[in-house]
Amino acid sequence: MKKTTIKIVVALLCPNRSWINHHRTKGFLLIFFLLSLNSSVFAQAKIKNILIGTVYSADDNKPLLGATIHNRISGVNIATDINGNFRLVTTDTSGVLDISFIGYRTGQLFFSSKSRGPFKVLLNLDASILKEVIVSTGYQNLPKERATGSFVQLDSALINRRVSTDIVSRLEGVVPGLLFNRNTSNSANGTTDINIRGHSTLFSNDQPLIVIDGFPYDGDLNNINPNDIESITVLKDAAAASIWGVRSGNGVIVLTTKKGKQNQKLVTELNANVTIGKKPDLFYSPNFLDANNYINIEQLLFKQGYYNSLINDPTQAISPVVQLLADQQSGKISTDEANSQINALRNQDVRKDLSNNFYRTSVLQQYALNFRGGGDKSDYFFSIGDDHNLSSLDGNSNNRITLNGNYNFYPVKNLQITAGINFIKTDGKNNSPVSNINSGDFFAGYIYPYAKLVDGHGNSLPIVKDYNSDFINSAPQKGYLNWQYRPLDELNNADNTSNSLDNRINLGISYKIIPGLTAGFKYQYENASVLVNNYYSTATYYTRNLINEYSQQNANGSFSYPIPNGGILQQSNALLNSHHFRGQLNYSTTIKQKHEFNAILGGEVSSTGNIGSSNTAYGYDKNTESNYSQINFSDYYNLSPSGVGSSQIPNNQSFFRATDHYISYFSNVSYTYDSRYTFSLSGRIDRSNLFGVSTNQKSVPLYSAGLSWDLGKEQFYHVDWLPYLKLRATYGYNANVNKTATAVTTLLQQSNSYYSGIPYNAIANPGNPELRWEKVRMTNLGIDYGFKNNRVTGSFEYYFKKASDLFGSSPLPPSTGNPLFFGNTASTSGNGFDVVINTRNIYGNDFKWTSNILISHVLDKVTGYNEQSNVVTYLTGGSGNAGLITPLVGEPIFAIYSYRSGPLTHGKGDPQGFLNGQLSTDYASIIANTPVQELYYNGPSRPTTFGSFRNTFTYKSWSLSANIIFKLNYYFRKSSTSISYSGIVYGGVNKDFANRWQKPGDESITSVPSIQLPPSDNNRDFFYQYSQALVDKADNIRFQDLKVSYDLNKSQKPKLPFSRIQIYGYVNNIGILWRANHDHLDPDLYAGSTPLPLTISLGINSTF
Repeated sequence: MKKTTIKIVVALLCPNRSWINHHRTKGFLLIFFLLSLNSSVFAQAKIKNILIGTVYSADDNKPLLGATIHNRISGVNIATDINGNFRLVTTDTSGVLDISFIGYRTGQLFFSSKSRGPFKVLLNLDASILKEVIVSTGYQNLPKERATGSFVQLDSALINRRVSTDIVSRLEGVVPGLLFNRNTSNSANGTTDINIRGHSTLFSNDQPLIVIDGFPYDGDLNNINPNDIESITVLKDAAAASIWGVRSGNGVIVLTTKKGKQNQKLVTELNANVTIGKKPDLFYSPNFLDANNYINIEQLLFKQGYYNSLINDPTQAISPVVQLLADQQSGKISTDEANSQINALRNQDVRKDLSNNFYRTSVLQQYALNFRGGGDKSDYFFSIGDDHNLSSLDGNSNNRITLNGNYNFYPVKNLQITAGINFIKTDGKNNSPVSNINSGDFFAGYIYPYAKLVDGHGNSLPIVKDYNSDFINSAPQKGYLNWQYRPLDELNNADNTSNSLDNRINLGISYKIIPGLTAGFKYQYENASVLVNNYYSTATYYTRNLINEYSQQNANGSFSYPIPNGGILQQSNALLNSHHFRGQLNYSTTIKQKHEFNAILGGEVSSTGNIGSSNTAYGYDKNTESNYSQINFSDYYNLSPSGVGSSQIPNNQSFFRATDHYISYFSNVSYTYDSRYTFSLSGRIDRSNLFGVSTNQKSVPLYSAGLSWDLGKEQFYHVDWLPYLKLRATYGYNANVNKTATAVTTLLQQSNSYYSGIPYNAIANPGNPELRWEKVRMTNLGIDYGFKNNRVTGSFEYYFKKASDLFGSSPLPPSTGNPLFFGNTASTSGNGFDVVINTRNIYGNDFKWTSNILISHVLDKVTGYNEQSNVVTYLTGGSGNAGLITPLVGEPIFAIYSYRSGPLTHGKGDPQGFLNGQLSTDYASIIANTPVQELYYNGPSRPTTFGSFRNTFTYKSWSLSANIIFKLNYYFRKSSTSISYSGIVYGGVNKDFANRWQKPGDESITSVPSIQLPPSDNNRDFFYQYSQALVDKADNIRFQDLKVSYDLNKSQKPKLPFSRIQIYGYVNNIGILWRANHDHLDPDLYAGSTPLPLTISLGINSTF
């Protein structure tokens, strides 16, 4: 403070100068007091310095969101916003700021009273960027440099590269070792079917464990909103996943939701997109025969008298052409009239009517809005999502609303309190009748190719279904309800809805007891419910047909109706409740910058309960929500219209309840010396109420151990072109659980007995107190590498595993009353490798080109199985399409087997098999006398080599990314035409009909046999359908997707009303580039499915 200032103050306070002269001593004391007061006051009123700046990546000059700004003097930390901007308020006149961001070298910024910004900070990529990735096991977050196990981490940018309303599909083609199985019934029905590093079980759950924010997720994966996910970590080996114990045998996928940050301004993000999908290509399927050829076959069979018994039956369904031929034969119509009407049908194609009236362009709309931020004592994240999905099947749709919130509170030093809530509500409609459209006794889902579903004005037309048209037209006059089947009316009258709720609440508290030691407790409650209502009004065929079938004609000719004339409501509901409680100690310390110890120790208790029921209400009135309750479910009724056979009225009532309890103890310890050598050890003990008491008390632990060596940090290592080289090795046990078998004998209630008319019980599973977990032993060897300047980075991992105590069937002595025993009787083994190669091909200031190559190879085989199924089971179950497992020791878990076959015969074009080593056409003997060991093993039905090749091109603000996916070294069984004319007209149609053997010599140009006239040999047809002639290579390479985006941020355009905006377009399911088969078939389709249609998405992502 200047002297003049002091004088002024003294003069103001003490104007009498002589007083000071006489009291000089007191005056000096007064001055000292004023100086002290002045220093204190001015310290409080000291002008605050405001430091402003922006943090960029020196690599591409893009702003870095979430970079940490640390003031060395005050210890204050703040984070940069979406544009990389920061604003730090400090009373320090000078000092140093440390600026850090994951994957970048920490930078320093010096400031003073003369230098307060705005600053432009450029952070350089760290040469050891691979080591700085943070991976999550669900129990702890750790730098990848300390991870000895096999982890794959996906950041937000890679997750959001793909556009979809579900999270799992975004993993396809970006995670090594993860395979999507598209040719299974689960996948065809919309259920996720994926595997990590092959198969580790036979008949237990084979899907990976899903973990969200540290707890297993028991709900529907399709409910998870991908806009709420910040990162994904895939745990692939024992060291990575064994911490999850008995549920880790198939791998673990850990999802981490978005969170706020302390001292972060409010950031608002909006993501909106719309996806348009083409109609499915109904003309793709080879299982179709044009109307002209089909009618020719019907006329041929009619001349052979094939339909005589059907025509003579007063009710039996026959096709329109056969009906016309019968009417012509009986004289009801003339030959010219019959020919005229038949010829009019030759150009009809039911696929056109289906496509025009039952399918549409799919439209998926996705909207997501989230808010995040934080202050000194807290941080928060809140989001709301709204999705509207119109399926390509007219009448099917799904809407979803999601709410997600995370809040962290830091009331005092070292104490953190967390809370999270998640709410998901979905409403669906499933009104499409397409899967149920079929005619007469034809194969399921098949309809004659010239069926007309609508007239020229778009009005619905009836088609033949269960009964012939003459009977249907006369049914009302006989006392029945209208018995016509009009598919378009079924679409308009359907009322099948589903509603689901999924709520999760989690709470947590952690306290740092001493430096390095933290104690924490977490709790999660999940409640999920699904309600399905399928209401059949009297306008639907299902209700009218059921009422008619059970109608009883009395002696006087009148009718009585055991099923009342009213609607039918089929209802099912399921409820899930789960509780998870965990206590955990975390310890981390570094001694003398050489020795780094990390450890966790904890225990958890969980309980999951499932309750479900289903019932049917007859005579249901939707307006009053009432039904007729006096239904006799015990008596048997003669069925109309034939009067042949009897049945009880379908009851469809069921109830189930199951509760699973687990108690677990776990620990993980790692030690790192000099940032070069890391040793890790983990163990877990699980107990459950699922198995026998003796097994639970044994408490056999699951464990893993791992080692890593960062060779690039050794003093003797001087390889400039390969500065980063790390070796890893792990060994350990995972486990899997099967809930279908229990320690005690279980009974299953059956419907009423035919003899007593009362319900009875059957033994569902004999008791087995020695049941135990399935175990998977895995060894993993890995190499991580990085070339100079990260020009090429990647990893190579080789693994082999053995699964023991797998659940399987084993024969029992007949005297036990149970032919088979289901328990821990099987074993498998497998091995493979995962290759990751990332390249920076061109990395200029404006233009960049990077590539990512993933290659995975997996082999497995059954090493132990006591029951050998019959030949037919291996032929039909191992076809690959259904994804069914038919274990055969020494062969892959999923395999295709066939009858050995030779060329077609010269004279008749018959298929030939082998009997006693010789070519033969004795099909009955071939089928009866071919043992399993003599079946032809075609190969695996799941790819043993698969991967992707992704390229990303960036030019200034533009970006283009394309992904190519390949699957190699596997086989599939093609469908083909029935080789009997009678089989063709009952649905055994295929385009192979055009390639059939027709004359001697054709056997040199085709493998499709001649078509047989009645009486046909069913054994001949069965042999051909499961011969090696119909198995082909399934290898394919497909152009999966393409994304184009344009980014703008406020630093580029200061006048923008938002901080950042990205406009993007995305194309998915572009097409197959190459396939090994020559029939233009997609080998990854489930039987009868159509190819996934091409979809185009347009969207915007903006931050405010």
